[in-house]
Amino acid sequence: MSKIISLLERLGENAEFRYANAEQLAVLISDTDPALIDAVISGDQQALEAILGARSNIVCAIYPADEPHQDEPADDEQDEDKIHLKHCG
Repeated sequence: MSKIISLLERLGENAEFRYANAEQLAVLISDTDPALIDAVISGDQQALEAILGARSNIVCAIYPADEPHQDEPADDEQDEDKIHLKHCG
């Protein structure tokens, strides 16, 4: 796995790899596991998960804390919040 991480580091360090040709990329990935290369090229997510020991179904959820119950506002405060319509005509 450390070879995979070092490959990703090398790709991230140099923006010129975005425009690299096949020869340059071949040199870059020469010490990378061929199964990993095949999985990346074919887009095989399950193979990548197996090789990297990762899972794709990870969920992060945040639950807000319960707010304490507040006393209900007085009637005059409730009336201010309402919209009053007047029918003309």
